[in-house]
Amino acid sequence: MRWLETGEIQEGASGLPSSLVQQAMQDWINRQVGQLQHFAFEALIAASPEALSYGSLFPEASEKDDQWYWALQSEQVAWLSMKDRLTRIEAACPGLGETALYWLHRASGRTLYVLTPETARHLCEYIHWQGSCNQADWLEEMTAMGMTDEDLGESISPDWFDGHFPAWVINPKSVLDEAVLTGLAEAGGEAALLATTLLDIERLEADGGRLPGLEGLDVECVYFGAYLKWDAEDPVERVFDDFIEYANCACDGYTDLYGAEAMPLDPEGFYVWQCKTGLGLQLVSALDRLVGLIAEPV
Repeated sequence: MRWLETGEIQEGASGLPSSLVQQAMQDWINRQVGQLQHFAFEALIAASPEALSYGSLFPEASEKDDQWYWALQSEQVAWLSMKDRLTRIEAACPGLGETALYWLHRASGRTLYVLTPETARHLCEYIHWQGSCNQADWLEEMTAMGMTDEDLGESISPDWFDGHFPAWVINPKSVLDEAVLTGLAEAGGEAALLATTLLDIERLEADGGRLPGLEGLDVECVYFGAYLKWDAEDPVERVFDDFIEYANCACDGYTDLYGAEAMPLDPEGFYVWQCKTGLGLQLVSALDRLVGLIAEPV
């Protein structure tokens, strides 16, 4: 009914309601995101979570609820490398590359989370470092567990991991504020497109753009929206492989969904959902442009 009211389903259209809604939503999503180059996902929608095969994520769902359910299914994308492009960007305009990484990490956390060196370091903290985040604490923890010097030498340690990257890559800050980015965008030149894209991302996030995550659902996604290494020698891909193995050993707590949520069907609730989700999809589109500016195929 709501998709009919918004014009996404034409009056007189024939077919199963579920199929009509699925197609209408997919067409709407495609208009919001455009042609993605570096992200990929499939939108699933159904009148009940069981129809999505993910009923356990919504244990309190009822057939009487005035809502549908939708989810974002992960799809495979190619690994990309950032070193060459980001090094050139930082050399030409100090702080711009770091600011780009900051907004990539921040905004992807509201949409489709991106695997970067920063993200991989966070994974290491619980799959390799037992909650430690620095070399001294890690050594103390590993020694207490009885690991030998030989064991330690073969492990991914904090210092060994960090040594593969400039410090600003694994802990990026928003070095350039909105005023500086606006100046770069207006000045033209090579930095203008990147600055404009970052301003778009800031605006879409400030306006409330987001996509469903897995908060409160007691599961974590094992996949990422995009995969960005620093260079061919860094350990990011190795850490991801270790994470997959870790997740396989505890499969009940992991899923291949990026996110899932109920879609309200009352007029006000649906309007709020569509506005928020539309901005979130546009945010993915902006992030896709950003990735294309700072990374290239491995």
